[in-house]
Amino acid sequence: MRQSDRLMTSPSQAPPTGMRLMRRAVVSKQCYSVSQYDDQIYVAGSGGVYRGTSNGQSSCVISVDGFVHSVSVNDGGIYTLVYERDTSWSVRVYDSDYRPTRSWRHIERSGHFNQMAVRKDSVLVSDRDSKTIIQYSLTGEVERRIPCPILNNTHTLNGYDIWMCVMSSRLDSVIVSCDGAVSCVHMSTGHCVWSTVSLDKPTAVCCDDADRVYVGVGLESDTIQISVLDGVTGKAVFKFYTRPNFILLHLYFID
Repeated sequence: MRQSDRLMTSPSQAPPTGMRLMRRAVVSKQCYSVSQYDDQIYVAGSGGVYRGTSNGQSSCVISVDGFVHSVSVNDGGIYTLVYERDTSWSVRVYDSDYRPTRSWRHIERSGHFNQMAVRKDSVLVSDRDSKTIIQYSLTGEVERRIPCPILNNTHTLNGYDIWMCVMSSRLDSVIVSCDGAVSCVHMSTGHCVWSTVSLDKPTAVCCDDADRVYVGVGLESDTIQISVLDGVTGKAVFKFYTRPNFILLHLYFID
């Protein structure tokens, strides 16, 4: 999602009132997440990372032997969370020309869907086995393990899936969507700042520059709902409905 010029930049100001379709990118492979940087659309999917083109098509720019569960662009570096076919995880970083620059292993036994969150100074990846969020430096050193009891490694409503994002101005917090709840976790203590279980089958989460949290809701329904939460309180401030299509990725202006 991209902000429009009319989007307020403070969570204390009026929330957005609508969204309008900006661009549609066709992806032939199964896709897991999307990131936008410098007007480029990057899609994480089976077999690699795909870049959306201006005509709505896509091409594979990074190939892997496995599945890219998450992609995020930070200061020109393309960070990927890869699940390899030998059942191991790794974080791989590429430059703007899609050349590998560094990588490191992420130790977790589960092969179910997982995502990372990239900040300016670190990379966050969940570990369901130990119920922690591991904070790596941008070069792969483990800086700390953040206790996160809400992480679940047993089969639940949404399987074992975990989604995460970070807010631009609240660097002490991480948003986690897991087990039917969306929660804000304090990174220093692991304390749950707020949590909401009122959303129907919440899935993917992302944040904007005004620290609002966008949540995909309605995993198995014909019409998926995007709920917008206040990042400070966790309260819903806006809802938007769209018909899902797992081949098309839609980007919207927020009004």
